Amino acid sequence: MGDDPKHRDRLAHARVGSYFLGPKAENFHVLSELMGKVLQDQQTVRQNLYRDDPAFITPGMMEADSYTESVDELRDYVKELSEDLALHSIPFWSPRYNAHMNMDVALPSIIGYMATMMYNPNNVATEASPLTTEKEREVGRELCYMLGYGYDDDVTPWGHITCDGSVANLEAIWAIRNLKFYPLSLKLAIGIKGSKYESKGINPPLSFLAHADPPFLVENSKGEQKPFVELDTWELLNLKPSTVLELSTRLTKEYSITAQFLQDALKPYLIQSVGKDYLERCFGIEKSGKFFVSTTKHYSWPKGGAISGIGSDNFINVEVDEDARMDINNLRIHLDECLSSQTPVYGGVAIMGSTEHGACDPLADLVSLREEYQSKGLSFAIHADAAWGGYFASFIDRTMKGPPSGYLPLVPALKLQEYTMEQLYSLQYADSITIDPHNPIVYHPGDEEGSMGVYGVEGSKPGAAAVATWLTHRMLKIQPGGYGRLLGEAVFTCTKLYCHWATMTRAEDDLLVCPLIRLPSEKAGLSASDVEEEKQRIREKILSVSNEDLFDDQESMEFLNKLGGDLMINAFACNFKVNGKINDDVNEANDLNQRIFQRLSVTSMNDVVATRPLFLTSSTFGEVIYGNCLKSYKRRLQLVNGEDPARGDLTFLVNVTMSPWPTDQDFLGSLAEDFRRVANEEVKKCIVRNRIEPDFHGFVMQGLDQIHLVHIPMFQMANHRWQLIITAEFPENAKQRYQQLRKENPTKFYTVANTQKELLEDMIKPGAEIEWRLDEGIPALGTEPIMTFKLSNVRVVVRESMFFNALDQAYPNRMPFYLYGSNTEAHLDHVLKKAPNGMISADSVKLALEPELSDEQLAKGVVAVFEDVYENAIQPLPLDDDSNISLAAAGLSLTPGRTHKTSVYESYEAFNGGSAPIARGNISIGDYVFADWKDVNMDPTCGMA
Repeated sequence: MGDDPKHRDRLAHARVGSYFLGPKAENFHVLSELMGKVLQDQQTVRQNLYRDDPAFITPGMMEADSYTESVDELRDYVKELSEDLALHSIPFWSPRYNAHMNMDVALPSIIGYMATMMYNPNNVATEASPLTTEKEREVGRELCYMLGYGYDDDVTPWGHITCDGSVANLEAIWAIRNLKFYPLSLKLAIGIKGSKYESKGINPPLSFLAHADPPFLVENSKGEQKPFVELDTWELLNLKPSTVLELSTRLTKEYSITAQFLQDALKPYLIQSVGKDYLERCFGIEKSGKFFVSTTKHYSWPKGGAISGIGSDNFINVEVDEDARMDINNLRIHLDECLSSQTPVYGGVAIMGSTEHGACDPLADLVSLREEYQSKGLSFAIHADAAWGGYFASFIDRTMKGPPSGYLPLVPALKLQEYTMEQLYSLQYADSITIDPHNPIVYHPGDEEGSMGVYGVEGSKPGAAAVATWLTHRMLKIQPGGYGRLLGEAVFTCTKLYCHWATMTRAEDDLLVCPLIRLPSEKAGLSASDVEEEKQRIREKILSVSNEDLFDDQESMEFLNKLGGDLMINAFACNFKVNGKINDDVNEANDLNQRIFQRLSVTSMNDVVATRPLFLTSSTFGEVIYGNCLKSYKRRLQLVNGEDPARGDLTFLVNVTMSPWPTDQDFLGSLAEDFRRVANEEVKKCIVRNRIEPDFHGFVMQGLDQIHLVHIPMFQMANHRWQLIITAEFPENAKQRYQQLRKENPTKFYTVANTQKELLEDMIKPGAEIEWRLDEGIPALGTEPIMTFKLSNVRVVVRESMFFNALDQAYPNRMPFYLYGSNTEAHLDHVLKKAPNGMISADSVKLALEPELSDEQLAKGVVAVFEDVYENAIQPLPLDDDSNISLAAAGLSLTPGRTHKTSVYESYEAFNGGSAPIARGNISIGDYVFADWKDVNMDPTCGMA
């Protein structure tokens, strides 16, 4: 085959095939052979080490009933456990799994971990783990070199493995916090007024440095050389991280201070000893320091702020652009504010692959920005949260100098986009990095590695993780032809799946699919026809051809490299049409995406894994957090009111493709069609929910003399998304029959409904000829009514939309009710202005208000607010076993005779807008209360059913 690139590609892919057990356990023989070797060696070492020692588990013990019973019991438990794992575990090994950041564990990792766990080394100290501690050091150095550390003679990189990324990020916060305060501690140890040594008349341990000749010169962030003792507090807080790291080493070299003496001298002043508050008091620091991190941050960052004492509120969100990357201009605004107010900045955090979008923050720009602000006197540390994106640095060929360009692994591997490669190359300029495995940090010559447990948050930790990583590095190799190749294949697959999401919307379908990352034509602001032309190009040139043909088409390969996101994650959302009109309600789009997620995920033991044709996950874009990024995305999904994006957070779907297997068009195409089928099935349900068409409508009856009818509303059905209260004239026989039933059954409620399907708006038109039925409770389909009749003189008291765009963003702080009727018969119905919620209606309440409301006011309807019921505190309302509102559990004692302190307003808008009430007093609950949850929130089969 010679230099045939296709042959080289096949060979490279064949090597990738040796890394894993395989979706069909194709390499089971390899695992069986190697684990057999591990177990045999375990037996051999136990038998041969200390050969003269006796056997402690004797044949007699093995023959005892207690022994054999215990082993049989273990067999039973293992059998049960293994079968349950096989039945209920998520198939991460399958190429159909495209949800979380998970995949099949590499064979070297399995073997390395299991082999090492047999020996149970503890990497807290070398004496408990001489081999595995060295392996962890080696892994740390390898990761550092992959990320770009260690090529400069001035620094010595070091890293270690933590249990997870959250702990690694916490350690970075911890280290950066200590680094920021270290110069202050040194200043105290040298001596300033107000120190505890001065108050006791004792010279500080390093006081001789205050008059040293030559003086201890230090470069401030502006590049000016000054005696350390003359630096003011702001200068001390803004020394460059590299300058701070050099302080102890320079003191040792320039003043012959031993490392041990320096350590002992500084200990009483270090933040680790005295705490942050003490140091801030000593130096009069009034402004709390800040961390700046983009809104795509992992939840571990504010958590780390809470644990470290910095405070989660001091982790400030930086806005993101339309590609969900940190907006450097927004960070500049924050830094300007800190500079002008002299607020310290601990660090800037670049997310190198956000967990929900794969977005890579502009680290190169962040590095340049720090240099700019250091010249102005403001310095801070840079941390790269590359827990997801760090291993993509294996794409970089470290034998080449300068940023990489033009590197293209053979198909089915795909190179990263130039922007992403530039950011990965800039990792070498960060002060610390979280990677999976976690936490390389830069140290300078003279730092001692010591035992692994000394420098991390964790103490005891298994050495197995280090060996698993070490063996995997040996086999896969962290370079372009190793991990770079494997990741390149996964990037290729993920980008092709992006192409399916980007082109899935068809003019004739009711389903709309829109990726977060725009196509090149969309980024360029081209016309709709140009965008559609680009989609057609993707369908014809990328999705409809084999990998071999795609590889031969260099132009299409270069085009493919411009598509998709930064780091192997696709975020996308769906919308739908109803009768050809695109839905503009965010709540309804969220419902569709949540339904699709439920169909394509396993969230409980009751979900059957085998019924999922593929696996995705979901998340939410917060309206406040994502700002303009979300506004732009909503416009593309056509979730707009006029020209403005609809209000509300947005649920979206996520696929993470880590598998190197499903690269050709047949398999990926079948996955995409499986998604389309499931999505279209859920779209049909959304259409039913949102189609305005004739239906049955139920009304709860209130009062005896002048009867009011309260519509049973449903947030989830467009036909019923109205809070409607009407009054009408009943035929005398119908009114008498209802009055008789109420007197005989005062605690029961009765309903009326239309006997033929009607539009709700048609039922309340003047002169409407509608036949109504009277029933006890909510009737089941097919039941006979108590009687039928027609109403006349229908009058609307309340008619309020419950469509999402008409709702409030938060529950009211107190519970509002519509109050209507007359002073003889007044009724209540709970105001529904946020979902989820429940219908709560009270019949014939008693009023004791000052001033007294007129019958005219009550006929029009007002809003009564229970001052002693705090709605925002009790929502969502608790349910009983039948999924109805449990009023008692909610603390709503809406029982006959119960009195509530009440304020009355002309309207809900007046209450919500802070207007003064028109009356105050008490309202006592009448004969019965109707409370229903299901029909307001859940999907009914149809109107009254």
